[in-house]
Amino acid sequence: MSILSEQVYARLEELSFRLSVLEKNLNNAPEGRLRVSMHGKRIQFYQVTVSGDNTGRYLQRSEKQLIQRLAQKDYDKRVLKILKQEKKLLEKLDLYYKTSMKKISDQNNIVMPDFYSGPEELLLRKSIEARRKLVMPIADDTETFVQRWLSETYEKKGFRDTDTEYYTGSGIRVRSKTELIIAEMLEKKEIPFYYEKPLYLKGQGTIYPDFTVLNKKRRKTMYWEHLGMMDDESYRDHALERINYYIMAGIFPGQELILTHETATRPIRTGILESVIDQYLLR
Repeated sequence: MSILSEQVYARLEELSFRLSVLEKNLNNAPEGRLRVSMHGKRIQFYQVTVSGDNTGRYLQRSEKQLIQRLAQKDYDKRVLKILKQEKKLLEKLDLYYKTSMKKISDQNNIVMPDFYSGPEELLLRKSIEARRKLVMPIADDTETFVQRWLSETYEKKGFRDTDTEYYTGSGIRVRSKTELIIAEMLEKKEIPFYYEKPLYLKGQGTIYPDFTVLNKKRRKTMYWEHLGMMDDESYRDHALERINYYIMAGIFPGQELILTHETATRPIRTGILESVIDQYLLR
């Protein structure tokens, strides 16, 4: 399922819920509609219950609740109409995604449960290699996109001679046991990442995020900071200042910035790290 078809499906689910609520509200709404009239600087309200009647019954101030319910009814009817139109259009789009992708997959015996952009990527993948080399796709397939993302070179931060050596299975050196666990989880789940790749923040200069990671499904670059010594006052102050740097640069926690933390007495559990990876990098 592509990102767009996922979004269409999610919106259809939301629309179905909202339409059911609106229809229930309208079934319980008072009779007629609300007419609003200006008399000088005074607003007057009328309940119109007869078709073709442009006058209606004048509503007293004491009937405020009825006035509000009629106003709500008028609003709900308008919303119901436009949401039904939207639902009808999205159902056609949803059907297009399902039928076109299934047709391409069935014809070429391709199973692609997760691709990014839509049928255009699937068409490229089903082409023989000789043809793929001759065309310029409108969107890279996931494999090509990841290769491009990982092709950057950069100057890494150095290590002191006294630093403990931690290496992942692929030979990447990190600074702590928890960073080693994170890196090896990322490698195991085939999530592309850079370790301590420099990032320039306007007004702040260059910083080195612990991990620069890629959500392949959404083609979204994120930054992961593991704050591993939050019981140390100096470290904690520096970490909070660093988070502020991100925010001032438009990189917000929970959106482009992943934050995890621990102390010497409260180490982070691997289950928490698994959940973080699943939430931010696999969906």
